[in-house]
Parts: sequence; structure tokens; C-alpha cells
Amino acid sequence: MLVALGIVLAVLLLAWQGAAWGLKRQVLAALGPEATIGSIRLGLGRVVVEDLRLAAPKGWPDPDTLRAKRLTVEAELGSLFSDQYRIGRITVEQGYLSMQRTREGKLGLLPTLLGRSRKQEGESGGRFRLHIDRVELKQAQVDFHDYSLKERPARLQLEALDATLDELEVPRLTGRSRLQAGGRVKGRSRDGSLKLEGWMEIATRESDLKLTLRDVDLVPLEPYLLKAAEAGVARGQVDLDLHSQVKQRQLKAPGKLVLEDLELRSGKGVGGTFMGMSRGAVIAALKSGGDRIDLDFTLEGNLDNPRFSLNETLSMRLAVGAAASLGIGVVDMVKDLGSATGRGLEAVGDAVGNLFGGGDD
Repeated sequence: MLVALGIVLAVLLLAWQGAAWGLKRQVLAALGPEATIGSIRLGLGRVVVEDLRLAAPKGWPDPDTLRAKRLTVEAELGSLFSDQYRIGRITVEQGYLSMQRTREGKLGLLPTLLGRSRKQEGESGGRFRLHIDRVELKQAQVDFHDYSLKERPARLQLEALDATLDELEVPRLTGRSRLQAGGRVKGRSRDGSLKLEGWMEIATRESDLKLTLRDVDLVPLEPYLLKAAEAGVARGQVDLDLHSQVKQRQLKAPGKLVLEDLELRSGKGVGGTFMGMSRGAVIAALKSGGDRIDLDFTLEGNLDNPRFSLNETLSMRLAVGAAASLGIGVVDMVKDLGSATGRGLEAVGDAVGNLFGGGDD
């Protein structure tokens, strides 16, 4: 009996070792030839990678797409013997992540990793599945490059980011994944805070997310508010509360924006408008209103409508809301806003109607 028990234990040990080495091979294969690693070691049902660097492909805005002081992958070892892998947790400690949004509005994230998972699915005849219970970032940095703002791209930097993403299906990205994140938004003169929570289904783009910004430097966000020819921002800070929902490709996102301590740039060549309003009128209104703009707005649109542009809609809603907050006549904005967006009176009418409780049924 003892001999039989010893044989069983030996077989189990060999199976565990085989599964552990299989997990290590899978991690190395997923990281691919772009990865450089300081060290890698096996633990009880886990692989720990130290000093990871994942080089970016040609044309990427940063040298690396991912760096991590430590990457830990915890797996259900039994799943490694099938096409249905299950990872309990992936933890990235002191990491760096580079993201971009293209001119066409497509989000780019870890292109080599996701590309390999799609290739593996194809080679397995569609049988390959990877379920990840949780992805966790601890004290991470994120660089986000937004090229969809064609006139002047934006770059946003997050620091000290703690985030979790639960229930992720790779490579199909179907099903609801719950997201929680909090960190610091890097600014030129001050750092603000960010909080994001809710859920999203990446494959269908359906989501329900709440975003909160507090005391964020306005200067890095300037491309989202202003046209290239408009007067820029010398200083200012932003508070934002936004509840974004996408159902059946229809976006509805009510929000509240507060701009404080606002100072416009001056000097030769400075544009004559700010958010579609006369720069002089804005300065006069700010002086009488305590250098503050409060506005409520709602972003709405069908994501499948080729005429719908999130960036254009955002700038339009904020411009009309800012004019109302400052007491500047909306009619005076029609010409400038119409020529800027290419939709003229129709666009301004949509924005004004939404501002005062109208909008599409």
C-alpha cells in the first residue's frame, strides 16, 4: 500500500512539474521574441518574471509597450493540458504601459501579445481559449497617445495607477469585464487624481463606466477642448464627473465639468477665440465670474453613424455649455463653430437643444 501511495505521489509530482514547466513555456511563448527578461522562476502554480521589457513594433509612439519590475502569472495547472486555459491572476508590479488611439479612433494596446493570441486561435481551429480571472496593476505608469485629435494629438500620463480588470476572455474579448482604477494624472504645474469604475465588453464596445477627475491640470487636456488656431491655456484645473453608457452601439454620457483658475495665453499670434467664443468676451466673463466655468453636458450618438465623431461632439457640447455658463450669447458662436465642425447650424442646434434638456428621443 505504501509503495502504491509512493507511486501515486511520484506521478502527481511529475505531472505538477510538467504542468509548471508547461506554464513557463506558455508565458515565454506569449511574451514572444520582443521580450527581454532579467530572470524567471517557478513557484507553486505560478511563474514570476523579473525586470520584463516588451519592445514596441515599428511605428509605435514609445520604445516599449510594456515594462514591469515583476510580472506574476498564477494558473490553474490542470487547464494547461487542454485548449481552454485558465489564469487565476496576472499581477504587474511597478509597471509601465504604452497605449495609443489611432487617427481612425482605434485603440491600440499590447499589439504583439494580442496578435499572437489571435494567431493561436486560428491555428487551433478556433478552439483556443484563455480565461483570465483578474489582471491587476500595482503602482503602474501609463502613457496614452491620442492621434484621433488630428489637428494636435494629445498625450496623457498616469502615475501611481492601481487597477483591476476581472473576467477577461482572450482572444475574443467577449463577456463583461469589470474595471476599477485609480491613480494620478500628471500635469505641467500640478498633478490631479483619476478614478474609473464600471464594466465593459470589449468585443461589442458595450459599457457602463463612471469617470471622476479632480484637480487635473488643464494644459495636457487642451487638445480635447480647443481647435489648433484658438487661444491656448496658460493654466487651469479640471474637475469632471462623467457616466458613460453604451447600449446597442448607442452612446449616452451625461457629465459635469468645472474649469477653475483659468488663464488664457496671450501674445502675438494668439487665436481670437476660445472654445468657439471671442477670447475677449471669455476673459471679461472670467474676471466677473471668479475665473471659473461650470457646465453640465451630455454626449450622445450612434457609434455606427459615420457622421458621429466623439471628439467633435465633445468639443461642441463643452463649447455651448461654456458659453451658457459665462453668459455669452450662443448666436455669436454659430459662425465659428459651424465652420470648425463642418455641420454649421445643425450641429449647434443639436448642442443647444441638448444643453437645455432636448436631444434625440
